[in-house]
Amino acid sequence: MSWASERDLLIVQTMAFVQSVTGKKPETDARIEPSSSSALVEFNRPELPAEAVETPLKPAVAASPVRAEIESRVAAFRAHQQRFDRERDRHYNSVLTEIRATITAPAGASTP
Repeated sequence: MSWASERDLLIVQTMAFVQSVTGKKPETDARIEPSSSSALVEFNRPELPAEAVETPLKPAVAASPVRAEIESRVAAFRAHQQRFDRERDRHYNSVLTEIRATITAPAGASTP
């Protein structure tokens, strides 16, 4: 089997799978035909147990010590970043104030 026919077969199988999952017929069915239809393989979806379908995933109830440590490190990191943000804003405002004072000062006056 050549690579082109394998590609065409894969496309047809993928479209059939999409159709079985969504229930819609893909628009490209009319345009894509495999070069050899004898090699079509039927796709069977595995069945899930009823309890797996009915019950949603539940988060862990008990917090582990590792989770508590991670949460404390994340909180410390956030506090550190917020402190940097405040310091950067404070520095920006002080520099901007000095620049404005220099621009608005008279030409002969000296700034401290």
